[in-house]
Amino acid sequence: MNAKLKIFAVGLLCLNVGGCDLIDGILDPDNGDDDAKIDKTFKSEALQLGLSESNINRLCTATSKIKVHCVSTLNENTNQQEVRVEYTFNNVLLKNDYAKSTNASRIIFHLPADSATASFEFENSRTYEFNSGYEYTTSEPTDFDTANLANSSLESIAKLVNTSVTDPVSDSELSIISTASLSNTDYARTEAQDIILAASTMLFPPLTVEVTSNSITEPVDASFAMFTAGHTAILSNYRVVFLSSIEQTWN
Repeated sequence: MNAKLKIFAVGLLCLNVGGCDLIDGILDPDNGDDDAKIDKTFKSEALQLGLSESNINRLCTATSKIKVHCVSTLNENTNQQEVRVEYTFNNVLLKNDYAKSTNASRIIFHLPADSATASFEFENSRTYEFNSGYEYTTSEPTDFDTANLANSSLESIAKLVNTSVTDPVSDSELSIISTASLSNTDYARTEAQDIILAASTMLFPPLTVEVTSNSITEPVDASFAMFTAGHTAILSNYRVVFLSSIEQTWN
């Protein structure tokens, strides 16, 4: 079946700490199957790593807006088994006067298969499409190397290393992917549980984007504040099972 676009919201909504951006729509590809995707050997691998069957079932349950993929695969580069759960919040389209921005949020729960590090990997991806006639430049703010897990008051509860890859796809398109990880090499079991319990969202530093045109000779700020609603939704829906899964697998 061809994918359809469901429009869930239109209007001004505050989805970030920097103010309000115009939401054009939440894009939800609908293939007629809202179930989570679960790899054939995931359950047996996860059981061997210490997860209970009830936790596996809860981890691998999707929602109407959060896609889940429970992955068990052999990494051909390292020859190690990888067991993880990937949560993806629906793409969200934002607009300003100069561009539109498609945003997606993911949280990936990596289980310690083959002595791998147990971790929660937070990811935010954004694609800019600039309006006709504009040229863009980018720069990184001074705090660009740090991402913050934040509580409901947007106060930092854990400072993580931000790794961002910026790709100038074309003269009119720009892509950026930012990631940060909370792992058992840096945080003990109870410390990680306390952080996940208090975490409300992930605050990645937004890339500074400026535009010029034939009529705008001085650079104008065309940046979007970082989209945070996706990580908030994932943490809100899966916090309880994350906590019990840390207890079972975080060594």
